[in-house]
Amino acid sequence: MSWPAIARKDFHDAARSKALWALTALFVLFMAGVAYVYTLLQSGGQGGGELETIGLIFFLLSPVTLLIPLTALVMSHKAIAGEVESGSAKFLLSLPHTRRDAIVGKVVGRGAVLGVSVVVGLVVAAVVTVALYDSFDALAFLGFSALTVLLAVLYTAIGVGLSATTKDSGRATIVAAAFFVVFEVAWGAVVSGVYYLLNGTFGPMSAGSVPDWYLLLNRVPPSSAFTNAVFQFLPGQSTLVAQLFPQNPPIYLSKWAALATMFAWLVVVPALGYYVFERADL
Repeated sequence: MSWPAIARKDFHDAARSKALWALTALFVLFMAGVAYVYTLLQSGGQGGGELETIGLIFFLLSPVTLLIPLTALVMSHKAIAGEVESGSAKFLLSLPHTRRDAIVGKVVGRGAVLGVSVVVGLVVAAVVTVALYDSFDALAFLGFSALTVLLAVLYTAIGVGLSATTKDSGRATIVAAAFFVVFEVAWGAVVSGVYYLLNGTFGPMSAGSVPDWYLLLNRVPPSSAFTNAVFQFLPGQSTLVAQLFPQNPPIYLSKWAALATMFAWLVVVPALGYYVFERADL
């Protein structure tokens, strides 16, 4: 297999073009900036309120689930389609490279670029946390960091997989945008629509009446699986987490199911992209 050569080339190209440095600067400013802003919000400008790592993690969830998917899709959605459209795919796929090598190499290379940038940003945020917060929960922050990097890599894989389904960069952009809108913007409406068809209302009337299938469907999007995994893998059980998740959930609503959903996205979309790409006439 020659996918490592493709991955190395993608990574080195990003470094030479300054894309790696720009992404790293973006995530350093974002992660460290959010960590500092949280100190201002928590203290209310008067030094009150206890600064804890768990609180920062909760505060980071929403912006992380917006910035990372968008960044990953932007940098990966033309990975294959752009090569085909420009004609460089014929050179890329010359021996010993295969179409599978191209997809795996692009996922690994571009995933490494984004992953490194996210890790550096998280390290700087950890430094801010240690310096300014009342306490630093290293285990909680490390777990959040690992899941955040996984989200970055899986969305890169999704972008590459979607890119492999078309030969045109414009169509690749439309497909990636459609994926984001459906799964990250409109998915709640889809689930509410299913609930309405079955029950005549757009959602459960109380927390105690939420059916398991409703919770499961809401976990389908990658960022939702990520959010649930972060909450459920946090060490200990905060009051908020205990309210959101029962102590003994069914296996398909467990933290391992949330993690499995993330890995499923990491594998399934590139596999579907490869299926289409392998049969395409270049």
